[in-house]
Amino acid sequence: MILKTLIWNIRSVITQKAFHRVHMLHRHHKFFLIAMMEHFQHVSKLHQYKRRIHIPYANSNCNGKIWFFVNENIEVDSKLL
Repeated sequence: MILKTLIWNIRSVITQKAFHRVHMLHRHHKFFLIAMMEHFQHVSKLHQYKRRIHIPYANSNCNGKIWFFVNENIEVDSKLL
């Protein structure tokens, strides 16, 4: 089983229509997991972005600098983050 994954050091999700590219890539490839780093957004915006890309699960690491969007409910050991 191949799990399609997008991991991106996005460097500000708002500028240069970066989030639009994430959304279009996800629509085309239907990723299992999307991870965004250095997005320069407050963690309170996480669920807003989750709704925009139509992914049911989203979470972040303890300091909110890495966001995870997942198509299925999986467990992640937070010690690894």
